[in-house]
Amino acid sequence: MKRLIYILMCSAFVFMSQSCSKEAPFSGEEETMGQVLTSDLFLEFINEDLQSRAGTDVNLADFTVAFRKNTEQVPYVTYKYSAMPEVVSLPAGLYRVEAYYGEEVNAEWESPYYFGELSEPLTITAKKITSVEKPIKCKLANVKVSVEFNDELKQLMSTDSKVDVTVGANAVLSFTKNEERNGFFKAANTMVADFLGNINGQEAKSNKRYNDVKPGTHYHIMFVYKAAGIVGDGTINPDGGIKVSAQVTVTDVNEGTNIEVDGNDEYIEDDRNKGGEDDEPQIPDVPDNPDQPADGPSIDGGVISLSDGDATAPETLIPVTVKEGMECVIKITSATGFTQFTADIVSPNLSADELASVGLSDHLDLCNPGEFAGALQGLGLLQGDSYTGVTSADFSLTGFLPMLAIFGPGQHSFVLTVGDESGTTVKTLTLKFE
Repeated sequence: MKRLIYILMCSAFVFMSQSCSKEAPFSGEEETMGQVLTSDLFLEFINEDLQSRAGTDVNLADFTVAFRKNTEQVPYVTYKYSAMPEVVSLPAGLYRVEAYYGEEVNAEWESPYYFGELSEPLTITAKKITSVEKPIKCKLANVKVSVEFNDELKQLMSTDSKVDVTVGANAVLSFTKNEERNGFFKAANTMVADFLGNINGQEAKSNKRYNDVKPGTHYHIMFVYKAAGIVGDGTINPDGGIKVSAQVTVTDVNEGTNIEVDGNDEYIEDDRNKGGEDDEPQIPDVPDNPDQPADGPSIDGGVISLSDGDATAPETLIPVTVKEGMECVIKITSATGFTQFTADIVSPNLSADELASVGLSDHLDLCNPGEFAGALQGLGLLQGDSYTGVTSADFSLTGFLPMLAIFGPGQHSFVLTVGDESGTTVKTLTLKFE
């Protein structure tokens, strides 16, 4: 039947051309128009059970099909797939043929966005009919997030407790313990899940960060309550703290495969004994890890070189007042080679936009620097391409000091996390500007 339609359309077009040539010349517009036979244009999901994997009831008939000239952002014409005519007239040229469902928004509940594009541009020739020979494969093009809490945590957490999921700079959705909807986000470099609330009468907070968040993935995050640690005599260790484990399963929805991610337990900070607020940023205390070997990576407290040539090497990273001409270098060593080396920037002034303007992020992975490698090397924070496997590094913040100084009085902190085969060490360096 499709071949018959194609033959009839070709015959009709030839007949119209001959008639016009005898009776009157083509107008300028007719001379540049061609046609595409859309009865051969098929939409397909990239795999058969994409709909069920995305957790949505999506029908291909509701997709929009757009014909977009290669050099133009606005489509020349769009149709609902179920109502598209069998023949579409277009000015001669190259076209991208796209199909999509929904809108690509920063963050919204139950708003999947599907997108597909013809694998090759479609060439429309004046006064000719073109047939589409390949299907358009459609796939989930944003990020799906679902958050759950295990039964024990649900019973202990207050009704106003929540998890704020932030993807990118400011796309946020808040998940409460009774929230069963899925959130959909525009893909970005990072995603953070912040637990904020009250557990068993204690104000608490914690966060989990995920990097390289790709479109077409589903992050299922389960928060699980763990009681305080038990010491040898059977009593509760008061320093054990409340723990919440953020267990995450990441699925590539389009491929139907799971992706491995870091599922380490996260501590929730007890805020009951905190004093009043002040103007300086609060740096969370890092709890002791009883499983951490004594011979883990060494962060020696830093060698702070002053303009007069003196230097100090405190046993712990204490707040340092920055003076003119100061150099700041942190010596970090490992017997087996670094497997993890990150620096998180906590500052009231260095926003994501400020850092992006110099090619950086507030979370710097020095073992996997990716797109930030050039900026890290330029500031002296990274020597070489990566610190993976390196046994000694001089982490220099000297190049950062002029950037921080322009903000005037205040303080900025760098949380250093370094790991190797023997364990992980976390220390914070705070730089004060007076």
